[in-house]
Amino acid sequence: MNFRVIGIVSIVVLFALASGYMSLSMSTGKKLSEVYNKENIQVIQLTSAGTVPHEVTVKNKGNDTVKVTQGEVLASSVSQDMVIAEDKTIEPNTEEQVKAYGLDPLKRANAGSRLLPINKTYDSITKVISLSDPSDSNNTLNTQLQIWIIMTEGNLNPYTGEPVAVVERSGLRWSQFRQDISEAEGDLMKTFNVTENEISNLKKKEIEQSWIDIASENINNLLGS
Repeated sequence: MNFRVIGIVSIVVLFALASGYMSLSMSTGKKLSEVYNKENIQVIQLTSAGTVPHEVTVKNKGNDTVKVTQGEVLASSVSQDMVIAEDKTIEPNTEEQVKAYGLDPLKRANAGSRLLPINKTYDSITKVISLSDPSDSNNTLNTQLQIWIIMTEGNLNPYTGEPVAVVERSGLRWSQFRQDISEAEGDLMKTFNVTENEISNLKKKEIEQSWIDIASENINNLLGS
């Protein structure tokens, strides 16, 4: 076995991966949370209370391409906090509608409110979003309920804030809505292999990553992306 050849091949592969990630990073733009206060960026709540999933408008009036990613949190003092449900790129001097889910069931979404990108949400919520399709109306309510269940540590009150708005807007019967919550809770326990009493741990649980995810993060860190 020629270890020199193997070493050279390994270096070439790593260089190719690094080049690919550098190219991808440059082509997809700057992170929303990093440029929000430096560029002319606006994030506005588009949809009203009870919408599932919600939509926000990202207006990029700056000179750089901006990227939004699943799991980014958009905060507001007058509207429900949101978590982005899809990856999108917004070119300079354009705007895009981006799908998002509510984070705080106690607060109702207020259309027209400004939203502030602050950080990434819990790993468990990001995973729930990644396993769903925000364009598929057959599973968006289940995804929203799973997020609220995680945020309330398994104690979601359906008779308050945004959940009430969901029932009113959709025309669901309360008995069906309670059944939907029960099913969403069961899906959570199955996905994360936890019991009902362990759901509260999902707000701080770090999801195990594959070696590919870890390698990707290491490459990104090396490239400073």
